[in-house]
Amino acid sequence: MTHPPRKTSYYMTKNYYTYRIRLVNYERVQVEKWDAKHQLLGEPYGVFSYTDNLEEINSLVQTAQSGEIKNSKQARMLGEALFNALFDNTLRQDFVNFHGQVVQQEKQLLRVELDIDEQGMPEVAALPWEFMCLPTSANLGEIWMSTDPKLVFSRRRSQWQPAPAIQLKQREKLRIALAIAAPKDLGEVEFQTVENLLQDLANNQPENIELLPIVKQATPSAIDALLEKEPHIFHFIGHGRLQNENGDNVGEIALVKKVFNTANWVDASFFGELFNRHHPAIVFLQACESAAISASQAFFGVASKIVQQNISVVLAMQYDVSNMTASQFAYEFYERLGLDTPVDVAAQNARRTVALETQYRKRDFATPVIFMRVRDGYLFQRQDEEVKANATFDKSKQQPLTKDDARLVQNVQQYGDQNINFGQQASNFRIGDDYYPSEPPKKNKNES
Repeated sequence: MTHPPRKTSYYMTKNYYTYRIRLVNYERVQVEKWDAKHQLLGEPYGVFSYTDNLEEINSLVQTAQSGEIKNSKQARMLGEALFNALFDNTLRQDFVNFHGQVVQQEKQLLRVELDIDEQGMPEVAALPWEFMCLPTSANLGEIWMSTDPKLVFSRRRSQWQPAPAIQLKQREKLRIALAIAAPKDLGEVEFQTVENLLQDLANNQPENIELLPIVKQATPSAIDALLEKEPHIFHFIGHGRLQNENGDNVGEIALVKKVFNTANWVDASFFGELFNRHHPAIVFLQACESAAISASQAFFGVASKIVQQNISVVLAMQYDVSNMTASQFAYEFYERLGLDTPVDVAAQNARRTVALETQYRKRDFATPVIFMRVRDGYLFQRQDEEVKANATFDKSKQQPLTKDDARLVQNVQQYGDQNINFGQQASNFRIGDDYYPSEPPKKNKNES
């Protein structure tokens, strides 16, 4: 598998604004707008018109579910219908104005967060909101919410407590765990493509990424042993199904029974309990390529449940996709994570990679869903032990760090012989992939 050269970082020095969309009930959409300093800018609201357009939306969603989207026009029809359900005329104009201010004028990143109560509105939470796009009548060009590089689209509940960043030691690698569940009484699970890409990625970034020994018969005890190695990322491939319990469709995942190697079906609660051994920062759930539609929906349902169990980020595919498409998404996502890109930005760009390959002619670009508990996407913080060892800690002169200062510290790697002292003479430094040489020291008038 060959890949283009690594792009330079665009996001690590970007501020971001937030446009949080919260569905209060079946009638009202509440919005919160936050600036780059996380100061509230306004709380506009609008009418949720989902029930008024139920027949049209359900018909378009069914086209996506059955894999019958064959061109970008069909994808756009669904995307515009979902957008119009959320954004009445008032909110639409508000979003257009906010987008113009943040993205076009200030050249900053705009995070769009969707907050839906899946307990109270399960059928609404299950809609493929990742298809959303601005209507052509907005005259802003082609803007797809989940793939535009100046936007970041994710799902996040305001009631979830923000997860703390994972502290990485100096030169500590991101540990990726891959677990495959292929019970002999179910269909074959094709995982070789994903395994190869992860091996490829670890070989290309040996200083940043470590692939742990792969578990190919994922029994509960095998997963438990794998989690003892404390992976930062847990990637699972297997079968899923929807089971009717008291009128509700409940997602289940097939693990493997020890000795017998047959299916061991577990629900979201049991699957989430496995992570009491160790909480990975990211859990990636991937239904096998041969899975039925219900399997992908089961994984999607499980994902929305386990993110509530103190998992910072959960990724899932809401439709079945080919292993090639899943691999394209995963490679771009993991590669950017290895370079300290914010996790939701990495997911946005990975979806964009899929969109560019398919030209929006398939549902694949809108298939990956990210559930977030991390406030600004900075899931991992690297501790620069060398900087801390050399820095002068004069507490009487030390000023408290602001939030932006702290974020700058997390992304700075020291180069050169001098210490990094913010507000004083600093050596050359790097933020993400961007290199900044320091200016030479100015000479005193008395120096020759």
